[in-house]
Amino acid sequence: MSSEALLQLQSEQSKLLDGIDELRTIGVGGLVELPQLIVCGNQSSGKSSVLEAISRVRFPAKSNVCTRFATEVILRRHPSSTIKVSIEPGPKRTDPEEIQRLKSFAPKSFSDSDDLKDLINKAKDCMGITDSANVGFSEDVLKVEISGPEQPELTLVDLPGLYHSTSNEQSAKDRDLVHDITKRYMKNTRSIILAVISAKNDYHHQTVLNIAKDIDTNCERTLGIITHPDITEPNSEEEDNYLQFVNNEKVRLELGWHVLRNRSFQTQDFSDEKRDEHEREFFNKGRWKSVSRNSVGIDSLRSRLSSILLKHIRRCLPDLITDINNKVDDRLQKLDKLGPPRTTLQQQKGFLLKISSRFERITAQALNGMYDDEFFGGFDQNSHVQDFRRLRAVIRSLNEDFAEAMEIRGCRRHILESMFDTGPNIHVSPSNQYLEGWKPTTVPRYQLEEEVTEQARKSRGIELPGSPNQLLVGSLFRDQSKPWEEIAQRHLLVVWRTVRYFVSEVLQHLTDEHTYTALIGAQVDPELNRMQQTLLDKLAELTAHLKSGHPLPVGKNFLTRIQKARQERQLNQLKSSLGKRIGSDAGLTIGDLEQATAKLEVSGEFAPAEIIDEMQAYYDTAIVTFVDNVATLAIENCLLGPLGSMFTSQTINNMEDKQVQELAREPAFICDERDRLNNELEKLQAGLRTFNPYNIQKPPMPGFVMNSADRDRLKPSVQADRLSSEKTATPQSSTSQSTSKQQFRRRVLADTDERKGGMFGDLGTARTSGSTTSESFPRFNAESRANNISNAPPLFGSLNTANYQ
Repeated sequence: MSSEALLQLQSEQSKLLDGIDELRTIGVGGLVELPQLIVCGNQSSGKSSVLEAISRVRFPAKSNVCTRFATEVILRRHPSSTIKVSIEPGPKRTDPEEIQRLKSFAPKSFSDSDDLKDLINKAKDCMGITDSANVGFSEDVLKVEISGPEQPELTLVDLPGLYHSTSNEQSAKDRDLVHDITKRYMKNTRSIILAVISAKNDYHHQTVLNIAKDIDTNCERTLGIITHPDITEPNSEEEDNYLQFVNNEKVRLELGWHVLRNRSFQTQDFSDEKRDEHEREFFNKGRWKSVSRNSVGIDSLRSRLSSILLKHIRRCLPDLITDINNKVDDRLQKLDKLGPPRTTLQQQKGFLLKISSRFERITAQALNGMYDDEFFGGFDQNSHVQDFRRLRAVIRSLNEDFAEAMEIRGCRRHILESMFDTGPNIHVSPSNQYLEGWKPTTVPRYQLEEEVTEQARKSRGIELPGSPNQLLVGSLFRDQSKPWEEIAQRHLLVVWRTVRYFVSEVLQHLTDEHTYTALIGAQVDPELNRMQQTLLDKLAELTAHLKSGHPLPVGKNFLTRIQKARQERQLNQLKSSLGKRIGSDAGLTIGDLEQATAKLEVSGEFAPAEIIDEMQAYYDTAIVTFVDNVATLAIENCLLGPLGSMFTSQTINNMEDKQVQELAREPAFICDERDRLNNELEKLQAGLRTFNPYNIQKPPMPGFVMNSADRDRLKPSVQADRLSSEKTATPQSSTSQSTSKQQFRRRVLADTDERKGGMFGDLGTARTSGSTTSESFPRFNAESRANNISNAPPLFGSLNTANYQ
């Protein structure tokens, strides 16, 4: 191996290249994508020869055997010269034993490159690829690490050759696999694509350029390499075509083109030095002599690649540092959820105390509407998850919907006061699902009076003639208020589910999967179930008097309503009796008034109307009290109040030691996960330390102070821009907010008719990460169990509420 050849890859900023190599050495390359060179092209295009000429490593080759797996050649600086071969299992390897077997392939290092052939053949056997079979391709990656005191920091990847025609040795499935491998490497935006085309074949039939242009659409990181230029006849059309390529005229690439002369069958035994001399002789004659020396030969290609890679690294550096920072933040968040190692009782209790303290703080903020914690996120009107986490805002919205539903559909039948009355003018909010599927039922007042009259006849007691039985008012009120309990129960269960999902979100935010599962099952779930039962018991208490008690209005409001209704009814009757005489020139006589008022005193006619008036007056006062009681005595006192003290530091301190251990003890896989995250974090932080000296960013523009004249000159344009922005943004914002509210309610609201199988059904399915993707609120009904179960909080069990129906 020639040190002089490898030194040509060095540059004055070699420390930056050393940094990339250092990241790859410590394993950061497995966590973030690092800059590298990939060599790709059709089969027998000379890819491996290009790789060999650059690295000065002679790879085993046969004229009838193509590369059947990706080979990464990692050039690494080290005091001693060694070569090491390893295997990285492909992404489709799923068998743990197979993965471990491939990863354990680690033969001893050696310094003689002549031993590389045997070592690569052993690796191929380990991957299940043999030259005798000559069948199939592998997604496993063969890694050849070449270390030496003067090696540059460079990674070159030789990919399997692309092909079109299939045969017994090369199937259509393998062809697709090779294309997938090539595309996967090309899609790494930190890879430089060395697209190799051979002058032996028509360039139209070599698809590597088309694939590269599909992925690298601006051709910014693709360098074209032409091989076998000696095959073309001097002064021929073929030679002229490839000269146009080299001059960047045929297919324009940002990085341009380069030409190499490969070893032929006759020159395959030439030494590296003799090979280079033979190449120089070729490019110093004929039409190739006129081509720039920077675009021909291996000597200039090494320097050119070094310069290209350096510029590419500089361009990628800001994004690379951002990528590493993001992964550092991710590991820190996961480690924070796992907490420190907890092998002793004191460590376990401290771990739970930390969770409970943060849970108590977040819950208090959610209940008070002070959303300061990072858990609540920033302002984003399109994020349903963040809206849902703002618990107080959500519950207020649900209470408003409940009040609206009670006002509209609380009465069993709407009373039509006259024959011209077409029914209540009701505007049903599309986002209020308490009104979903509801249609109003009406009854004419005269018909209701007939029903009351008939009921009064059947219920006559010891009351005086002309006086109705006062029990009729209570009976009629109970009939009209029948929907109250169903609406209220539905509302309470929706609010309870909202709270339950909120608690789930908080715990998932604060701790790891294992601890979350333990806390939900042993601590949170039993407490929430108790709250649910308390809620339903309170509702039963609030509706008990409605079902069997007598109307007992308090205050003057009831009497005022009765008097007003009576006056309106009597006035309407007088108008009906007097008819056209009212307002006429003839005037009214005493006889007219006596005749009209006499009709009002006919026994029995006014009694049904009086009962209806009293029922309506009591209904209007009772429904307001009932709605307030549901919101305060039930939701606030029985659910939200206890929620704040459900999981506090006092809760942990009152636990027995055994319970603390059951909740906080960490299994072996948690310890392994913490070790893995700490190891990755150390690598990523080491990578940041490596790149920090090169992360030189332009400082922000300093601020300046405007005087009053400057501000006056800017005012008109600023105001115009603001008005223009408001005109454009307001409709969209309104629509977005309305849509967000409607979608949220549709997902939180459950159909109470489907509670027979349990409140949520079977939610034992494991949680998926990041499930707060676009729609984060599961419908708690049969549809959610079929279509959206992965988004629901697990381990809430199957809570049967059939007893509450």
